[in-house]
Amino acid sequence: MTSLPTTLRSPSRISTPARSGFTIIELLVVVSIIRLLISLLLPAVQNARAAARRIACANQLKQVGLALHSHVETFGLIPSNGGPASGSTIDDVTGVPVTIQTEDYAAGAIFEWGVADPTREPRDQTGSWAYALLPFLEQQVAFDTVAVDLPQPLFLCPDRSRPPAVVPVDDAHGRYVSAGYAWAKTDYAANGRMLPNRPFYVRTRDIVDGLSQTIAIGEKAFDPTVQTSTSWYWDEPIFAGGSRGTSRTGVRIVPDLEGVEFRNHWGSPHAGGAQFVLADGAVRFVWKPSTGKSCVPR
Repeated sequence: MTSLPTTLRSPSRISTPARSGFTIIELLVVVSIIRLLISLLLPAVQNARAAARRIACANQLKQVGLALHSHVETFGLIPSNGGPASGSTIDDVTGVPVTIQTEDYAAGAIFEWGVADPTREPRDQTGSWAYALLPFLEQQVAFDTVAVDLPQPLFLCPDRSRPPAVVPVDDAHGRYVSAGYAWAKTDYAANGRMLPNRPFYVRTRDIVDGLSQTIAIGEKAFDPTVQTSTSWYWDEPIFAGGSRGTSRTGVRIVPDLEGVEFRNHWGSPHAGGAQFVLADGAVRFVWKPSTGKSCVPR
C-alpha cells in the first residue's frame, strides 16, 4: 500500500502570531520612568548651564581686568569714571548739541553726565572707565568714533541676558536726555573709590590696602523691573561719564530680583553672590552669606 505523504501524516500545528507593541500598562510605566529621569536630570542640566554662564562672565571680567592693567601700563594711571565738563555735549539726532542727563525723581535733582571724547587725555576723560578701556578690548573704532549705540558684549553678563538697549523713555523713576540715541550699557561697575569721577584719578601706588584686597570692577545690583531696556535709572551707559550706572561704592551684594535695594550696591543673577575683578587682575566670586549681609574687599 502506498504510504501517505509526510505532510498528511504529521499532526496539525496551530501557529500563534508573535505579539508586538506595548500594552497600556507597559506604556504608562515607560512614560513614568522617563518623567522620573527628566526630573532627576533637569536640575543638573540647569546647574551646569548656570555654571557655564558664570564661567563665561568670569572670563569677560578677566579680560576687562587685563585691559585695566594695560591702561595703567600705557598711561601710568587707573582710568576714572569720567564726568561732565564744559563743552561735553553730543549732537542729537537733529544735529543740535545736547548735554545728556538724568533727572532723579527720588533724589529731587538733575544730574548731568559727561560724553566720551577720544581727544581728551586719560586723566581728563569725560566718558566712563568702560569707554577708556575700549582700545584695550579690541574696540578702537568704537572708541575713536564714540559709537554710543554699538553694543559691547564684554560688558554684559551672559547670565543676565539683557535685551538690547533702546532710546530711553521717561518713567516713574526719572527723566532722561539721551539726544535720541540708544546707548550701550554695562552690567559691570567700577569701585567708585578706586575709579572716582573726573577730575580725580588714582595710581596703583595710591592703593594702600594691597592690590589683592581691593575691588576694581564688579557686577552691579539690578532690579529687572526698574533697569529695563528703556530706563537709565542707575543704569546710565558706557559712553556717559560720572554716573552711578557705571560706578558703585556700597558693600552689599543682592540678587537680581524685583524690589531689591540696587542703588549703589553690587549684585548678579548668579546663585549665592557676585563676581569681582581685584586690583591685581584676579577674578573672585564673593558669596552672599545666608544672614543677608555681605562683605566685599574695599
